[in-house]
Amino acid sequence: YAAEILKLPSLKSLNIISHGFSPIPLFKNLEKIYKLCKEKNVKFHISISLDGVGAIHNMVRGKRVFHKTISTIDEIIKNQYKYCDTYNLGCTVINKNINNLIELDTYSKKKKYNIKFRLGIDNKRIESDKLRKQYSVIYSPLKQSAKEFFHYQISESKDLVSRFKYFAIFYWLNLETPKRLLGCIWKDEGVTLDSRGELYYCAVASESIGSLRKEKGSDIFFKKKNIEYRKSIINNNCNN
Repeated sequence: YAAEILKLPSLKSLNIISHGFSPIPLFKNLEKIYKLCKEKNVKFHISISLDGVGAIHNMVRGKRVFHKTISTIDEIIKNQYKYCDTYNLGCTVINKNINNLIELDTYSKKKKYNIKFRLGIDNKRIESDKLRKQYSVIYSPLKQSAKEFFHYQISESKDLVSRFKYFAIFYWLNLETPKRLLGCIWKDEGVTLDSRGELYYCAVASESIGSLRKEKGSDIFFKKKNIEYRKSIINNNCNN
């Protein structure tokens, strides 16, 4: 997939998210992809999911994988020149970890990890929109805890971009009718590709628009009915 994606003539960056607990195939593939990206002068970013410390991460992931994930993160940091231009860790804020996020924040600071926190929201691609009770803090009393944590992150953030991002999430959580302040790269120039070869206009609000196993990406992206669907996403989802 990466080799085919890198044939796009105006590609600026390629980002991959991984759970990080299958290190051997991950490192092997990261090295290959990074080499291809450097040949094309495309910036390559890797994000590893880290949802808590110890048992909390294992509970969220449903497996005993915390130590594997940390080992993967530490290897990428130690030998970043082999794997990527930039990296970060991503924590999705959900009901299983909301009360332990300060622990993760403190742990990350101690390890000098570049960690980013994001709010768990409905995602059609992974069908979390059907599982709100299992993960969401938005529709429960835990919403207050989320507000407090993101407010804390506003004051803790060292750079203006992160501070604004956390303010925008805090602002969104406090509105009766949510309104999005953050921009979104998918609205203008992004596309999501999953491990099955399915394409999506939006990372969270889009159904699959077609498969690269069956058609060319450009044919899928610019198909008339798909473009109309894309417009409906922009009109109905992007601002909220």
